[in-house]
Amino acid sequence: MKKIFLYFGILTSLFLHAAAWGDMADNGVECTIKMEKTFFDVRDRLRDFTLVFTNKGKKSVRLYDDFYPEPTLGPRIKIELWSWQTGKKKKLVGSYIGAYHVNKMFQNIRFITLKAGDKHEVPIKDVYLLVNFIPETLRLSKGEIYLLEVEFVDERAEPGVRRVYKGTTTLVTKP
Repeated sequence: MKKIFLYFGILTSLFLHAAAWGDMADNGVECTIKMEKTFFDVRDRLRDFTLVFTNKGKKSVRLYDDFYPEPTLGPRIKIELWSWQTGKKKKLVGSYIGAYHVNKMFQNIRFITLKAGDKHEVPIKDVYLLVNFIPETLRLSKGEIYLLEVEFVDERAEPGVRRVYKGTTTLVTKP
Protein backbone atom coordinates (compact mmCIF):
# COMPACT_ATOMS: atom_id res chain seq x y z
CA MET A 1 0.00 0.00 0.00
CA LYS A 2 2.87 2.34 0.82
CA LYS A 3 4.37 1.73 -2.62
CA ILE A 4 1.09 2.70 -4.29
CA PHE A 5 1.01 6.00 -2.41
CA LEU A 6 4.70 6.53 -3.19
CA TYR A 7 4.13 6.05 -6.93
CA PHE A 8 1.00 8.17 -6.78
CA GLY A 9 2.98 10.94 -5.06
CA ILE A 10 5.73 10.79 -7.67
CA LEU A 11 3.23 10.93 -10.55
CA THR A 12 1.40 13.84 -8.92
CA SER A 13 4.61 15.82 -8.46
CA LEU A 14 5.63 15.18 -12.06
CA PHE A 15 2.20 16.24 -13.27
CA LEU A 16 2.36 19.48 -11.27
CA HIS A 17 5.86 20.23 -12.56
CA ALA A 18 4.65 19.81 -16.15
CA ALA A 19 2.74 23.09 -15.83
CA ALA A 20 6.00 24.86 -15.00
CA TRP A 21 7.72 23.20 -17.96
CA GLY A 22 5.02 24.59 -20.23
CA ASP A 23 6.36 28.11 -19.64
CA MET A 24 9.59 27.14 -21.33
CA ALA A 25 7.78 26.13 -24.51
CA ASP A 26 8.40 27.93 -27.77
CA ASN A 27 6.68 31.30 -27.85
CA GLY A 28 6.59 31.46 -31.65
CA VAL A 29 9.51 33.87 -32.12
CA GLU A 30 12.11 32.83 -34.69
CA CYS A 31 15.59 34.33 -34.76
CA THR A 32 17.44 34.50 -38.09
CA ILE A 33 20.61 36.17 -39.31
CA LYS A 34 20.49 38.45 -42.34
CA MET A 35 23.79 39.25 -44.06
CA GLU A 36 24.48 41.25 -47.18
CA LYS A 37 26.81 38.56 -48.54
CA THR A 38 27.65 35.13 -47.18
CA PHE A 39 30.32 34.46 -49.84
CA PHE A 40 33.46 36.54 -49.32
CA ASP A 41 37.23 36.73 -49.68
CA VAL A 42 39.31 35.73 -46.63
CA ARG A 43 41.16 39.05 -46.82
CA ASP A 44 37.87 40.84 -46.14
CA ARG A 45 36.88 41.45 -42.57
CA LEU A 46 34.02 39.54 -40.98
CA ARG A 47 30.85 41.23 -42.15
CA ASP A 48 28.22 43.01 -40.08
CA PHE A 49 24.83 41.36 -39.89
CA THR A 50 21.30 41.90 -38.66
CA LEU A 51 19.42 39.73 -36.20
CA VAL A 52 15.80 39.40 -37.29
CA PHE A 53 13.20 38.35 -34.73
CA THR A 54 9.93 37.24 -36.36
CA ASN A 55 6.78 36.36 -34.43
CA LYS A 56 5.37 33.30 -36.19
CA GLY A 57 2.88 32.61 -33.41
CA LYS A 58 -0.70 33.79 -33.06
CA LYS A 59 -0.27 35.87 -29.88
CA SER A 60 1.67 39.05 -29.18
CA VAL A 61 5.09 38.40 -27.66
CA ARG A 62 7.28 40.70 -25.61
CA LEU A 63 11.07 40.86 -25.97
CA TYR A 64 13.36 42.60 -23.51
CA ASP A 65 15.35 45.22 -25.43
CA ASP A 66 18.76 44.50 -23.95
CA PHE A 67 20.83 44.12 -27.10
CA TYR A 68 22.89 47.26 -26.45
CA PRO A 69 22.51 48.06 -22.72
CA GLU A 70 25.34 50.61 -22.79
CA PRO A 71 26.37 52.70 -25.80
CA THR A 72 30.07 52.21 -25.00
CA LEU A 73 29.88 48.41 -24.73
CA GLY A 74 29.31 45.78 -27.40
CA PRO A 75 26.03 43.92 -27.84
CA ARG A 76 24.86 41.54 -25.11
CA ILE A 77 24.80 38.46 -27.34
CA LYS A 78 26.95 35.39 -27.91
CA ILE A 79 28.64 34.89 -31.30
CA GLU A 80 30.42 31.68 -32.29
CA LEU A 81 32.14 30.93 -35.59
CA TRP A 82 32.65 27.24 -36.37
CA SER A 83 34.43 25.55 -39.25
CA TRP A 84 31.82 23.43 -41.01
CA GLN A 85 32.38 20.11 -42.72
CA THR A 86 29.93 17.52 -44.04
CA GLY A 87 26.94 18.79 -42.11
CA LYS A 88 28.43 19.04 -38.63
CA LYS A 89 30.49 21.46 -36.59
CA LYS A 90 34.16 20.73 -36.80
CA LYS A 91 36.11 23.22 -34.69
CA LEU A 92 35.51 26.53 -32.95
CA VAL A 93 37.34 29.24 -34.89
CA GLY A 94 36.26 32.40 -33.08
CA SER A 95 33.83 33.66 -30.47
CA TYR A 96 32.45 36.68 -28.65
CA ILE A 97 30.48 36.62 -25.42
CA GLY A 98 28.87 39.87 -24.30
CA ALA A 99 27.97 38.47 -20.89
CA TYR A 100 28.12 41.46 -18.60
CA HIS A 101 25.59 42.87 -16.19
CA VAL A 102 24.49 46.49 -16.28
CA ASN A 103 22.30 47.81 -13.49
CA LYS A 104 19.42 49.42 -15.32
CA MET A 105 17.42 52.33 -14.02
CA PHE A 106 13.67 51.78 -14.14
CA GLN A 107 13.16 54.44 -16.83
CA ASN A 108 15.78 52.79 -19.09
CA ILE A 109 14.04 49.41 -19.25
CA ARG A 110 12.43 48.89 -22.67
CA PHE A 111 10.42 46.11 -24.19
CA ILE A 112 9.61 45.29 -27.80
CA THR A 113 6.12 43.96 -28.51
CA LEU A 114 5.86 41.74 -31.56
CA LYS A 115 2.35 41.13 -32.81
CA ALA A 116 1.63 38.06 -34.93
CA GLY A 117 3.70 38.31 -38.12
CA ASP A 118 5.77 41.31 -36.94
CA LYS A 119 9.54 41.53 -37.38
CA HIS A 120 12.15 43.35 -35.33
CA GLU A 121 15.65 43.89 -36.70
CA VAL A 122 18.74 44.46 -34.57
CA PRO A 123 21.85 45.55 -36.52
CA ILE A 124 25.12 44.14 -35.15
CA LYS A 125 27.97 46.40 -36.25
CA ASP A 126 31.76 45.99 -36.16
CA VAL A 127 31.61 42.21 -35.87
CA TYR A 128 35.24 41.94 -36.98
CA LEU A 129 36.25 43.87 -33.84
CA LEU A 130 34.08 41.75 -31.54
CA VAL A 131 35.03 38.20 -32.55
CA ASN A 132 38.24 36.89 -31.01
CA PHE A 133 39.84 34.17 -33.09
CA ILE A 134 41.36 31.10 -31.46
CA PRO A 135 45.21 31.35 -31.57
CA GLU A 136 45.60 28.30 -33.85
CA THR A 137 43.28 29.88 -36.44
CA LEU A 138 44.13 33.57 -36.49
CA ARG A 139 42.32 33.97 -39.78
CA LEU A 140 39.80 32.21 -41.98
CA SER A 141 41.01 29.67 -44.56
CA LYS A 142 40.34 29.85 -48.30
CA GLY A 143 37.58 27.70 -49.76
CA GLU A 144 36.11 26.75 -46.38
CA ILE A 145 32.54 26.77 -45.12
CA TYR A 146 31.90 28.33 -41.71
CA LEU A 147 28.85 28.33 -39.46
CA LEU A 148 27.96 31.57 -37.69
CA GLU A 149 25.81 31.08 -34.57
CA VAL A 150 24.34 33.99 -32.63
CA GLU A 151 22.51 33.56 -29.35
CA PHE A 152 20.43 36.09 -27.38
CA VAL A 153 19.12 35.23 -23.92
CA ASP A 154 15.91 36.95 -22.77
CA GLU A 155 15.28 36.57 -19.06
CA ARG A 156 13.06 39.56 -18.38
CA ALA A 157 10.27 39.61 -20.96
CA GLU A 158 8.18 37.27 -18.83
CA PRO A 159 8.80 36.85 -15.09
CA GLY A 160 10.48 33.55 -14.26
CA VAL A 161 10.95 32.49 -17.89
CA ARG A 162 14.35 32.26 -19.60
CA ARG A 163 14.25 32.03 -23.38
CA VAL A 164 17.22 31.51 -25.67
CA TYR A 165 16.93 32.73 -29.25
CA LYS A 166 19.51 31.26 -31.62
CA GLY A 167 20.15 32.17 -35.23
CA THR A 168 22.58 30.44 -37.60
CA THR A 169 23.90 31.02 -41.10
CA THR A 170 26.72 29.61 -43.21
CA LEU A 171 29.61 31.64 -44.58
CA VAL A 172 31.71 30.54 -47.55
CA THR A 173 35.20 31.86 -48.35
CA LYS A 174 36.46 32.15 -51.90
CA PRO A 175 39.07 29.55 -52.95
